Amino acid sequence: MFSFRTTPLLEQEDTTLRRGQLAVLDDATAWHPQYGEYLLYTLARYRNVVRLGSLEERETLAACDAVVIEHQCTGSRFDPFLKQLRAFFLEQNRSKRQISVYIVDRLNPSGRCVEGGHYDGLPHKHGLTTGELANMYYTEISASFPLHIISAAANDAARELMPWSIPQSCGLGSLFSAVFMSGATLWKGTNVSCGEGTMRPYEMFGAPFMKRLQRGRDFVWENALTWNDVDSPVYDRGVYMRWCSFTPASGLYAGQECFGFQMIPNPGEPQYNALLHTLRLIRFVRETCPEFAFNERIDSLAGSDTVVSYLRGDTDYDTIRDHLKSEEQKWLRKAKKYLLYDEPLYRVK
Repeated sequence: MFSFRTTPLLEQEDTTLRRGQLAVLDDATAWHPQYGEYLLYTLARYRNVVRLGSLEERETLAACDAVVIEHQCTGSRFDPFLKQLRAFFLEQNRSKRQISVYIVDRLNPSGRCVEGGHYDGLPHKHGLTTGELANMYYTEISASFPLHIISAAANDAARELMPWSIPQSCGLGSLFSAVFMSGATLWKGTNVSCGEGTMRPYEMFGAPFMKRLQRGRDFVWENALTWNDVDSPVYDRGVYMRWCSFTPASGLYAGQECFGFQMIPNPGEPQYNALLHTLRLIRFVRETCPEFAFNERIDSLAGSDTVVSYLRGDTDYDTIRDHLKSEEQKWLRKAKKYLLYDEPLYRVK
């Protein structure tokens, strides 16, 4: 049984919600201005509630009548919660004791833009909300357990707080982290930092050996005056490229000074494909810095042989752009069936 509800969770009359044992899975964003506290504490005041650390706590879930989920999706296929959610749905569908699932939906902080190929069930940037993804997983496995999506429009936090007003986690503390995550995560398949361990994860990238690019040393491009000149190899009209240095507090190159770039969104050019730009950036660094190297994660992060082929210099830009365009169009056709809100998905043309 599936339902899409337009009234807040606390106004639902379900006996399971009002009298049953509830398990709550939330993240740092699940704070509600209406109550001045996290949903977990509001529920615990009137109901029997236990907090989950993950959907893999089988013994805890087995003793519950319903699970309430409030998770701010990053908009990227790299969000580890999505695999956890799908695995939970599959297990639920096989279980003889199916518990009710309530998802308090939130708007996607990446918006409705779609990027990348349709790999492992999702493109690099999918454009859906957590509720819409749950709708897709539920439908694909022909599930029968009760699934109820509480509309983002019924949620005061979604109406009154901008996405990412509260960081989802300490590793995603920046307003624009979700915008760049679909592409910048690919740096994890290399020996270049994606800015993890800084205040600007996924907005910055760099490495100690990239200092050679600081003033164009060992590299000259024709007629380019700055990194933001149209002839610059890192140029994209959707962002400004700021040369910078940073020292990660953790992760790759922790405690070491890295040299690279900060990507700053250009508000006058909202049409920006973070994945395509990152592919160009990785190829640029590979071709200009002899110390650059891929690691064993690049294949799974890239998601397809065509993407890896471009990164390694075996495919030209027109080929990868046309490949991703085709894959994005496939996803737009598929995802349309699972939308719960009027705003359509789109791709950057």
